[in-house]
Amino acid sequence: MDYKLEYMERLFAKIGKKKTESYVISRIWHQLNDDRVKFVVQQYVRIGQDKYALADLYLPQLNIFIEINEPFHENNIERDKIRNEKIVDITHSDLHVIVCGFEVENENGEKEIHWKPLDEIHRQITDVVSLIKQRISKLGGNFKPWDDTSTLTIEYHRNKGYLKVEDNECLRTTDDIAAIFGTKAKHRGFRRVSGAKVKENIIVWWPNAGHLLWHNELSEDGMFIYEYPTQENKSITPAEHLKQWLSAPEETRITFLRYKDDLGFCFYRFVGVFRLNHDRSIKENKCVWERVSDTYQLDV
Repeated sequence: MDYKLEYMERLFAKIGKKKTESYVISRIWHQLNDDRVKFVVQQYVRIGQDKYALADLYLPQLNIFIEINEPFHENNIERDKIRNEKIVDITHSDLHVIVCGFEVENENGEKEIHWKPLDEIHRQITDVVSLIKQRISKLGGNFKPWDDTSTLTIEYHRNKGYLKVEDNECLRTTDDIAAIFGTKAKHRGFRRVSGAKVKENIIVWWPNAGHLLWHNELSEDGMFIYEYPTQENKSITPAEHLKQWLSAPEETRITFLRYKDDLGFCFYRFVGVFRLNHDRSIKENKCVWERVSDTYQLDV
């Protein structure tokens, strides 16, 4: 199946139970009629130390957020305003709100729901679509079309010649990762190891953030990976694992972290080049891999 088709199928399946939101986003997608524009729903945005928001629709190439307000939102006008202001302040984005209804209090003090007429909702959608088209036109040649399909290929990365964290690019399989470096992953019986040798004391590593037997956690700032066996792993203890790496020759790890996105797609994202930080590992009693570079130049 075409990747974009599968992506949009999963996107609309995810928001299918949110009927109004699904209707509005579907109409934006079809009225825009431009599959160069990537849609991201329920975009996670951190707005405080322990607080986050989920934006209804985000267009990453244009840095536009779109909120779809149903009647119940009108109960939280001030809270939503503060939330939206934080999103704009943190992301430096444009935010647009499509109001689909509101609540009023009747003479008996009871809440009544009033929906906007369909033609009014459609007018707001048309305005948003016009804005998106204007933004694309204004960017001209600087607009980068949504092209995840090609950026997920071996050829794309080898032709590009380097890996860079800020590009936020991914691959779908470990075979593809290994092929970029002209190597192959070895097997231990029916199980595949989590990396492959590239050069002497340099490996390409693809830890799984959701592995049952190994804890592989990337720090929030992307500078450290904490690696140790989980309680389910009976083959080695965290202390044994740490001792093994503290006494081993220094190893450089070109690292792709496996994760599953909100639509259920599994990707391996390049997160940098790492080496073991001995002092922090000893202090924290687990392997702490520190990022030493956010870029890796490929030998092509």
